[in-house]
Amino acid sequence: MNITNVKISVCIPVYGVEKYIERCARSLFEQTMTDGIEFIFVNDCTKDKSIEILEQVLSEYPQRKDQVKIIHHEKNGGLVAARNTGLKHATGDYIIHCDSDDWVDLNMYETMYNKAIETDADMVYCDFYESSENKDCLVTHAGTCNAEKLIKEMFYGITHSALWNKMFKREIALRSDLYCPDHICMCEDLLRTVQMLLHCCTISYIAKPGYHYRCNYSSISKSIMTADRLKNCIEIYDYFLAVLPAKFNVEKQLLLCRKLTTMMYIPEKMSTREYRKLFNEINYENLQSFYPFIARLDRVFLHIAYFNYPFTIFVNKITFYLRYNFHKINKLKKINKNSI
Repeated sequence: MNITNVKISVCIPVYGVEKYIERCARSLFEQTMTDGIEFIFVNDCTKDKSIEILEQVLSEYPQRKDQVKIIHHEKNGGLVAARNTGLKHATGDYIIHCDSDDWVDLNMYETMYNKAIETDADMVYCDFYESSENKDCLVTHAGTCNAEKLIKEMFYGITHSALWNKMFKREIALRSDLYCPDHICMCEDLLRTVQMLLHCCTISYIAKPGYHYRCNYSSISKSIMTADRLKNCIEIYDYFLAVLPAKFNVEKQLLLCRKLTTMMYIPEKMSTREYRKLFNEINYENLQSFYPFIARLDRVFLHIAYFNYPFTIFVNKITFYLRYNFHKINKLKKINKNSI
């Protein structure tokens, strides 16, 4: 395949997905877009048979052989490192990511590309399914096509920041000034997506689902908020606080609030005096109308920390554990109820 004819590059990190890689690969190789698409699989030193299964599936689609690249890492680098490697090998006019434990509808990429060409879009996104073992739950969007408004929706949790249902122009996806270091292991999608949206002028929305995001609620260990993940969140909040333009003032207040809340769950070396200085930068009256949950609930914890930050760390580590497990138990109950 002539690389000058590549319209879409699909980047797929591979690690520990031997149970799911076959379905993912088949959904990619059976795309209605037969020409002008490439699939870049990045083996992040997976310890299982994911790559063997991938190669076996590929052998059943000889017409796709020249469209597939399998890149092997010398050592495990994590999701961000794998995605960064995929981007380095991408040659398409548009670039999109796909997680190797998920799958896509067979016409997803052709539909997205046609929409992008029709509207000369910098980014195209679509609805998706949250898929469990028992059912698919449709996730729709408001259809926002303004970059600034879309970023705000992502900060407030109205719109999902995932990369796998968003296709960006090559020159935006490969910008050299995008900050997304390999060590990030939490909120990576939000970090990368928001930065790219800041450079998008034209955005198009497809009001139908094309992606199936696998929800594995029973895998509690997969979502445990370790100290490293929490520190990643703080690093991302600090980055956005430094680079977001002035028109995102309320969102900066929200990020600062989230940073302080996050810091109550890890043993950061910060004095109560330093904490108070950051606390006083938050305008809660401004946040009240935009994010009432923080203004009502987390504000209580932040006020306690205002008087004794070290003690609050200890208290919140306990409350976080209780809230986390209560949330997980409720989700598992819902899954079990739906399976009856």
